[in-house]
Amino acid sequence: MIFCCVICLSLPTAAARAAQSSAADLLDAKVDYAADYYLNAEKGSFQGTVIHAPGRERREFESAGGHQVLLLRRDIDEASILWSDRKWYVSTSFQALAALVGGFDGILLDRKAVGQETVGGEKTTCYEVTTDDKASGGFKGRMWFSRDGILMKAKGKAQFNGRDTVVDTGLLNLRRLKADPAAFVRPPDYKGLPLDLAKLGLVP
Repeated sequence: MIFCCVICLSLPTAAARAAQSSAADLLDAKVDYAADYYLNAEKGSFQGTVIHAPGRERREFESAGGHQVLLLRRDIDEASILWSDRKWYVSTSFQALAALVGGFDGILLDRKAVGQETVGGEKTTCYEVTTDDKASGGFKGRMWFSRDGILMKAKGKAQFNGRDTVVDTGLLNLRRLKADPAAFVRPPDYKGLPLDLAKLGLVP
């Protein structure tokens, strides 16, 4: 689930215009917003809510382990999963999480506009997206961007742990609003647990 959330972070306005950009910049939208989201991947389907601000993202969803919150903090190089019911969390660096999807700081993505569509009530441009350096990982498929660069939909294959994973994700009920900074802060009364990537399904 963490991998898919990282891959599906929104893209900035400049990214929608450029022919080629760094994936690290593409995965950090420059627009504050809140929305519902859906995610279909090989390991299952998820629905939840997302709050985004530049350098920060909060995604909430239900899983077999109960209500969970994913906090992505590129601004302070931290990524955390919170279990709200038990007040537990595990955390790692944002860079370590990025390394699981091929170390996207070094990946360049090529985009080619292929049409205009309305997605989730937003007018979007559809782009064919490929990875410049295939040895590093990345994404291959289609992405639909709003006029101000928000990723409304993505469908294709992304690389995770050296293999391709099918991803189909999108936003619904998009609302452009100022995000509350408190939404991205881990509660001080939560107990930190040792990070075991294998138990979280993040390593083979």
